[in-house]
Amino acid sequence: MRVLVFVNSLGTGGTEKAACRWAKGLKERGHEVSVLSLIDGPRRAEVAAQGMEARVVATAAQPVADEVARLRPDVIHAHSPGHPHIGDVLGDGLALLPKIPVVQTNIFAHLRNEREAAWTDFRLFVSWTGAVQAARRSFRPLNLDFFQRCSVAVNPIDPDPGPAVEAVKRFRASLGIRDDEVVFGHLGRPDAIRWDQTPIRAFRRAWEAKRNLRFLLRTPPPEVTAAVRNGPQAEAFLVLPVTADAEELRLTSAAMDAVLHYSRVGESFGYGIAEPMNLGKPVIVNTTPWDGQAQVELARHGEAGFVVGTQQQMTHAILRLASDPALRQTMGNAARRHIQSLASPETSLDRLEQALAATVQGKPNPLADEDLQRAQAAAAYLDRHQFGHTWQEQLALRVRYYRVRFHQWRHARRRPPL
Repeated sequence: MRVLVFVNSLGTGGTEKAACRWAKGLKERGHEVSVLSLIDGPRRAEVAAQGMEARVVATAAQPVADEVARLRPDVIHAHSPGHPHIGDVLGDGLALLPKIPVVQTNIFAHLRNEREAAWTDFRLFVSWTGAVQAARRSFRPLNLDFFQRCSVAVNPIDPDPGPAVEAVKRFRASLGIRDDEVVFGHLGRPDAIRWDQTPIRAFRRAWEAKRNLRFLLRTPPPEVTAAVRNGPQAEAFLVLPVTADAEELRLTSAAMDAVLHYSRVGESFGYGIAEPMNLGKPVIVNTTPWDGQAQVELARHGEAGFVVGTQQQMTHAILRLASDPALRQTMGNAARRHIQSLASPETSLDRLEQALAATVQGKPNPLADEDLQRAQAAAAYLDRHQFGHTWQEQLALRVRYYRVRFHQWRHARRRPPL
């Protein structure tokens, strides 16, 4: 097949990472793959180095249509947040051309873009929990009808044995970390909507009880950086700048003893969680029942880490991992096994390839029965853990959840089905 990958940007985010990994895999399987983007970035060179054409086009219908016509794809693999965005110009361009099938990777598991119905033939979610959340947010039953034109291809991640032990020791020493210190880390974009002071406060409480803890933050927003540098226990925090160096990011993950991940809006997948898990790191994540919840699927409460719903429970989880090296090792091993199974590139590529082929042939999802079973299992797991594990968490989380669900219901009534 001739496959055109359409992305808004060729930047360094998780969406672009997954898009380029899928493109590389499709090319290795013999497909003719090219990439079209609205915004240039460092991944353009990566795509070119893998022998694929990468072009940047103006955000207007005619230039998009001209490029698509020149490339003559059999199918387009578009990456979309699921709500209105600049990439909707793809639909404007396609309206000027004869019909070309479109498979969309729906990044945030939103079904809020009414315009997409005109050009999107099939949707892929990037986690099983994402598929569940998409159905629930749009008040659609999770059944075989739902999976006729959608499926799941989990964001791929290649197995990684990790950097050499000596390299990790040197990196930790360069940051001033002692051998007896336990390092919790958070990797994420400097996006204020994904950060707040909850993990900072939780860590400070834990540090008061156990003084050999460090919290390593990579690329927090300026207000978080200021809070940790100017607040109490400043010596316990390490703030590292933005970097596009893949090996430095890998060393940063390897330098952690555990991940302390927090997001106000949750995750649709979460490479900042998955990549340290791939190196054998246990994780602590917060649950956000009103928004993205893939972090619950990744963390596997009590197996690969802990899912928490309040600051108090976060502090408790930090102290449990900090005080028990054997538990960190056991959970870290489980984290590696789980993420390498869940996010297997070969499985993910199989699912993407089948979706592309079915869409070109005008057929429904060939994996609908399997998808329904896996989504139902993901839904059951989510419901066991998304409201926490104490009555305090239940109380704190359910009130906001029901308020958001009522708001979603009101808006869903006004929208036509996609």
